[in-house]
Amino acid sequence: MIQDRRARVAASGGVLLALIGLFISHTLEYLRVWGPQGVVDSMTNPVHAYMLPVAGVLVVLSAVFAFRLARAWQALNLRLDRAAAGVRRLWRGGPGGVAANRQPGSTAGTRLTAIWLPLAAAQIVLYLVQENIEAMARSQPAPGLGAVTGIHWAAPLVHLYVSLLLACLVRICQVLFHRREVVVERVEALLRAIVRRRLRATASVRRPAVATIAPIDVLGGHLWRRPPPLLLDH
Repeated sequence: MIQDRRARVAASGGVLLALIGLFISHTLEYLRVWGPQGVVDSMTNPVHAYMLPVAGVLVVLSAVFAFRLARAWQALNLRLDRAAAGVRRLWRGGPGGVAANRQPGSTAGTRLTAIWLPLAAAQIVLYLVQENIEAMARSQPAPGLGAVTGIHWAAPLVHLYVSLLLACLVRICQVLFHRREVVVERVEALLRAIVRRRLRATASVRRPAVATIAPIDVLGGHLWRRPPPLLLDH
């Protein structure tokens, strides 16, 4: 259940990042080619009339996603506060703690690349689709891959740069959440260890003492005992 939820959040976040990167890269490419006035003219062009509403939608979706991240961070903080409060109530001195085992995994650079390259590819594909649709909307032949050649030869580089910045932002968030999750899991594991230790100590104190009986007593050993010798009268 949790894994499916995380997969859905990652997928929706990836789509949102690709759309944000597309919008930013498209704007930067037009700024590079035609300057600030060209960007303003393109926004007021009927072909690009959808850009401002799309920007508004992206801002709203980004705010919603940021709110969900803030709630997830707050939930981790609440777990940490509860676990720390439990440890403070139960801990009675002595060094202790539960070390978390580090799981082998890929390097930080590999994880960053795994975010960056798919995001860049998605942005470039969306850019090609966008430019071809805009050309057909102007009653012009679709340029195909020509949308990233000629005057827009640097468009793929712009997308690579923007996607790299977004991937770094995602990676920073992942590192922060991972570190906080590790701290929370360690404190919770320490709390569980203390509770188990106290329960075992309480059970050993309350266990009634068992009287030991010799086997001969079980078999009626008192019948086999010799009486003390009698004193004889002289």
